[in-house]
Amino acid sequence: MPLVLSFSEAGGHPVNEDSFEARPHPDEEGLLLCALADGQGGGPGGLQAARLATDTVLAAAMKSSPTTVLRPSYWTEALREADEAVAADEEAGLTTLIGLAVQGNKVLGASCGDSAAWALDGEGRGIELTARQRKNPPVGSGEAFFVPFGVQLSPPWLVLAMSDGVWKYVGWERIHREARRLRGWELIDLLAGLARLPRTGLFQDDFTLVVIQEG
Repeated sequence: MPLVLSFSEAGGHPVNEDSFEARPHPDEEGLLLCALADGQGGGPGGLQAARLATDTVLAAAMKSSPTTVLRPSYWTEALREADEAVAADEEAGLTTLIGLAVQGNKVLGASCGDSAAWALDGEGRGIELTARQRKNPPVGSGEAFFVPFGVQLSPPWLVLAMSDGVWKYVGWERIHREARRLRGWELIDLLAGLARLPRTGLFQDDFTLVVIQEG
């Protein structure tokens, strides 16, 4: 099973509106299921939307067969179900959403919004898995559009999933550089430090960073 480490903290307001969950598939050893959402700030219900989106995606994936969740096309349908669930909840607002599965050297999933997933393979090749995603319409609109992704990585590989509070304030160039030399908590601590404001040590936006690497 891949090793999963995550760090999340509110930025710019009292409540952290990011949500992340990772669970092993009950019927397949070594199959990891993950979902990350960043509730839209500036409007009501962002946290409710993010939590409902991640819960819906993982609940569906846990009930589906391993063969099913290892198809990229599955994730567009699973995330669409989450979009409909969030739209139907009167207390939920809008959110981004990434859903993905990791097994062996394979990573696949789908996304909508401006949260991001990035992979580094054993040859030092960086791949922005969510590069083709669309920011709008957001999850919770009932009209979100999900773009699938899938890649076979050479070991030793690393996958990062993050809210926009990470890449906006650390910068992609620095993320790429540091991920090539650090892993685990060392990488999380460094990137979190780079995103903090120099005087206060606070984040400018909710910061959620997930590191998935070979166990």
